[in-house]
Amino acid sequence: MLLLDNKNSILEAIRVHPDEARRIWVEAGYERAADAVIQEARKLGISFRVLSREEFAKRFRGNRSHICLEREAFSYREPEAIVKAIGSIRRPFLGAFDGIADPQNLGNVLRTAACFGMDAIILPKDRSCGVTETVSGVARGATEHIAVAQVTNLARYLEALKKENVFCFGLDEHGKKHLWELDLTIPLCLVFGREEGMRRLTRETCDEVVKIPTAPAFPSLNVATSFAIAVYEVTRQRKLMG
Repeated sequence: MLLLDNKNSILEAIRVHPDEARRIWVEAGYERAADAVIQEARKLGISFRVLSREEFAKRFRGNRSHICLEREAFSYREPEAIVKAIGSIRRPFLGAFDGIADPQNLGNVLRTAACFGMDAIILPKDRSCGVTETVSGVARGATEHIAVAQVTNLARYLEALKKENVFCFGLDEHGKKHLWELDLTIPLCLVFGREEGMRRLTRETCDEVVKIPTAPAFPSLNVATSFAIAVYEVTRQRKLMG
């Protein structure tokens, strides 16, 4: 079960997956502030309940948004299903990570992925944060619009994508080429390391390892920032191609 306390996240969750919503809770006195959520819940037949300030504080300790959605746990996609669907996508565009420890980073990654219409994000089952309440809150509803899969062996999964003619380009500050020197309009999976860098086997599985040029005195970008820059460049090239 997940508890969402961000209004945008709640609205997206009930609009996209109303069947996964259990109940909405609103703190008394904040019904007007929560009106958009309440009206949407009524329209979709989702139950909601107004609690007194004391009851709300007791049930949802630390919640400062005065509203909460109780919903089913996040549903991950089957990794094999994503591979099988590659052939039906005109220009596949995926992102894969060695692992993301910080839920703030993962939330921002998923928000960027949804904004730019990516097909899927691939995460390892171990050594990585999953889609938690914090991640969902940071993503501001994006978790309802992007497929996320967890895999036991990332390098092996990248090999499976490559067999479907998806090119895997790793991003690392030690890459030889700049990202925008490559043709990014091809079927593509951008591959990123953990916050501390990419593992050797993951690097060796990539078709290319490239970098985003930065100032020599301070070359290290946050993984979510690197991801956003790279995804924008892919989108830019594809828009120019038409």
